Amino acid sequence: MSLRFSVRLLPAAACAALLLAPLLFGQDTRSVSEPRLPPVCGVLDARLSAPGGRLPAADERRLDTARIQTAIDSCAAGHAVELRAQRSGNVFLAGPIRLRGGVTLLIDKGAVLFGSRDPRLYDLSPGSCGVVDRRGHGCKPLILADRAPGSAIMGDGTIDGRGGESLLGQKLTWWDLAHIAKIRDLQQSCFRMVVVRHSGNFVLYRITLRNSPNFHVLVQQTDGFTAWGVRIDTPRTARNTDGIDPASSTNVSILHSWISDGDDDVAIKAGGLGPATHMTIADDHFYFGHGMSVGSETNGGVSAILVRNLTIDGADNGIRIKSDRSRGGLVQDISYDDVCMRDVKNPILMTSLYTTHAGDLLPEYRHIVLKDVHIATPGRITLDGLDADHRLGLTFDNVFADGIRPEEIRAEDAEITLGPRMGNLVPSGQGVSATRAAASRPGTPLDCAGRFVPFAATAGAPNSAENVPSADHAMYVAADGTGEFVSVQQAVNAAPANGAVIHIAPGVYRGSVTIDKPNMRLVGLDRDPSKVILVDDKSAGSAGGTLHSATVKVRGDNFLAEGITFENDWNTTHPQLPEGSQALALLVTGDHAIFRDVRVLGNQDTLYVGSRNCSPDAEPCAPARQYFTHCYIAGNVDFIFGDGKAVFDRCEIHSTSHHGGFITAQAKHYSAEDSGFVFRDCRLTADPGVSGVYLGRPWRSYATVIFLNTQMGGFIAPAAWREWHPGKTQRLKTACYAEYRSSGPGADPSQREPWSHQLKASQTTAYATPKFLDGWKPEARR
Repeated sequence: MSLRFSVRLLPAAACAALLLAPLLFGQDTRSVSEPRLPPVCGVLDARLSAPGGRLPAADERRLDTARIQTAIDSCAAGHAVELRAQRSGNVFLAGPIRLRGGVTLLIDKGAVLFGSRDPRLYDLSPGSCGVVDRRGHGCKPLILADRAPGSAIMGDGTIDGRGGESLLGQKLTWWDLAHIAKIRDLQQSCFRMVVVRHSGNFVLYRITLRNSPNFHVLVQQTDGFTAWGVRIDTPRTARNTDGIDPASSTNVSILHSWISDGDDDVAIKAGGLGPATHMTIADDHFYFGHGMSVGSETNGGVSAILVRNLTIDGADNGIRIKSDRSRGGLVQDISYDDVCMRDVKNPILMTSLYTTHAGDLLPEYRHIVLKDVHIATPGRITLDGLDADHRLGLTFDNVFADGIRPEEIRAEDAEITLGPRMGNLVPSGQGVSATRAAASRPGTPLDCAGRFVPFAATAGAPNSAENVPSADHAMYVAADGTGEFVSVQQAVNAAPANGAVIHIAPGVYRGSVTIDKPNMRLVGLDRDPSKVILVDDKSAGSAGGTLHSATVKVRGDNFLAEGITFENDWNTTHPQLPEGSQALALLVTGDHAIFRDVRVLGNQDTLYVGSRNCSPDAEPCAPARQYFTHCYIAGNVDFIFGDGKAVFDRCEIHSTSHHGGFITAQAKHYSAEDSGFVFRDCRLTADPGVSGVYLGRPWRSYATVIFLNTQMGGFIAPAAWREWHPGKTQRLKTACYAEYRSSGPGADPSQREPWSHQLKASQTTAYATPKFLDGWKPEARR
């Protein structure tokens, strides 16, 4: 696949200079060679064993922490404390351990260091670890190197965080806490396996890290870090289990390593602690996880990064740079050279719009070079600069993507230089320009044969008996970037064709959303729907028609939403005029749609409940059925309208400020059409000063609206029902407008429009929810 467009030619010499600059400067400035095992200062023998990967209950208190720490404290710099397996045992059990400068923790082949399951051992303050709350970060790491230059962890053994085993005294695992935090939009406090701070020339060598409750390795403010031959092996469903995260550090090398986890395989970060510079990630294999990432904190500046000979197999993301206005900075001189990818959902994802957060820390990406990159299977490509003044600066040289369709490529505000060898990935889009070398020639896809090999697991050491989290088929949207998606539409697009559950964290999500797939469910992760807001600001005039103005369009069947606000705020910045100001918050044409505890906010034409195939020319048809319960719907003119068959159960219907108004404009086209609106046990309220509001006017000649047991405020016009255009139309006499036991100041039946009806109790049975909705029982769906 190749997209065609016109390009500007760049002299070959200038193009070559652009390609070489990152390669010359983008790497660890040290000369890094394979580490060597130091001499041993002391040997500790394992005393425990874990049949089937599980320690006997009595052994969970037999900690080795003190004897390991004593051995480290008494070991001379340049030497190692050796943890050794023997026939009678191969497991060491410990809580937090602190490394000393120049001392190596050496774990022999066949030996494993288990992290204790007692969260109290990791508390930073009483009771702070092993909990879910709004603060998080309440745990000490299992192994800490703080101002311990030259320290190391080496050996062919294993460190196992036991993230999938239950905490002592609880039924939940560390990974369960992470999942609970995700679905509740909170923070989990789970310990990290290895944290390195201010510890220059730290080394990880040949060690296997498994099942960390949180990050496996975090490196902060360190000059000189080497990971060589490291294996990180944790289930892909274990949340927030990053592999190696170098943050605000320099001279970092991650080499000859194998990483498979439940989050970023490697994530380079640069926040308020300073820049991240001069790093080499080379000769590595990544499997499950979120790939090779930069960000999202980049406000400290990221530069001089070389990624070379990287194979990514089965990850969610491949090459990723992510940031936003709240934490962005300059990212420059990043080179990806000799990269093979297979079965990666998002092979290239570079975005300056990672979250919707506001701020003045603007991300800017310059001199990002992709050279000899081969994407062997289809996936999505995203290349988003911030805006026209902060464009994504990229060079593509011999970049090939097999089987990717044009619709799977998104590019906006990007400046792309095409290297001397032309691949087939040539994105175009709004604000995208391309410059091609004058002497360019066809490239050749990088040969990835033989590079996709199985994960090289470590044999010998027992694996903890973790309960692997089941695949969470729900999808998570969070405006702050802590979810899988930052917009609802992204999640909808990524959902399977047969539907999915999408959880939405509190936040404001601006932009339109279209849901065409069946069996979609949107769930706000806060009990208060006002905290989860889907909003846009289109009108009939600006969008080309009333039905095109909707913030959210639901066209797929069997939809459900709960705990969400659907809003169109056009009239907050524009006057409400007689023409062109219709501004839909929600359009529903799917059958069997349920809305629980939602708010639908607008003014004119707030909510359209309709059917796809009903029109005067489509007789007969089966209108779509919709059910609203415990909802709040606000507007002023025809703000609940359409030709659907809808029940509003225990909802508040609120009239906003306007001179008069109409709650409904039902559109039943012909007498035999099976559509209408039923309001059951609702309350009609209004802004102060509102008066003269009608229950409805007939948009079509056979409009049908029934109010049962409804409380009506004094702002309701005494006649309650009005002709569509008095003196011009005569639809009231064919419409079916009726009430039963209306109450309140606006409920006087003696003054009602003569064509309307007051029902008897026996007549209301036809409007019981299951009967009216043709046997469908939406109350039973959970």
